[in-house]
Amino acid sequence: MKISSNNKYNGWVSDFNLKVNKTGAIVKLDLHTERDLFLLFVIASAWSRSAKWENAVFFTTYLKQENDWQIKTWLDNNFIKAEIEKREEATKNILSKVSGIKPREEVSFRSDLFHSVQVLSQNWNSIKQKLDYAKGNNDWNSFIAYIRSIVGLGIKGKRMRIKIPLILRELKCQRIYNIPGEYCCVVDKRVQDTYKKYIEKKLPHDFLSASKKIWNDFGELYDIPAFAYEDFRKLGLL
Repeated sequence: MKISSNNKYNGWVSDFNLKVNKTGAIVKLDLHTERDLFLLFVIASAWSRSAKWENAVFFTTYLKQENDWQIKTWLDNNFIKAEIEKREEATKNILSKVSGIKPREEVSFRSDLFHSVQVLSQNWNSIKQKLDYAKGNNDWNSFIAYIRSIVGLGIKGKRMRIKIPLILRELKCQRIYNIPGEYCCVVDKRVQDTYKKYIEKKLPHDFLSASKKIWNDFGELYDIPAFAYEDFRKLGLL
């Protein structure tokens, strides 16, 4: 669960629980590098879909392992078209190149994932500027509002909302930015269900208010205890 010896969460993208078969290298994102920072937004966007979470992991791993693109490459519609056309082959190739996570169902790359990556590329300079502004002014609400305003990062061309705190959490875990923890807890359905069943009736409807509530409950473990509640109980961490 990526919990450190001092009982803190190291972040999901610090280790995908996958290794490259050829080299044994751990698949991870180093958010100090621009390409991996871009891929953090990719995986958050991919996790905004309702499909199995493994699809987002292997999609991001595929992009991580490919070397024939730069962020600006995704501005090219012909490149997007070619990537979509070969996505079945790409899925099989990445599954043969890495080992670790065993998907519960067949992995597939939705075509709208590629379009969301293009949207990220189109907005990338503005995203970086908003991050710098938020850091300099300690104004993370403006960054969240901006990401929420971008059409095309969610499923079927919609906006991304619930997974925005995941971006902030991973940036905080890798100490890229000193982000207040109240913005960093992901309020997905599994977390909501845990609160209803074990903790209290329900979380606040607004995802930022809910994130603050989770942070107050679990601190630097973020939403992980609620997401993996039974595992934490078995380990005696709750």
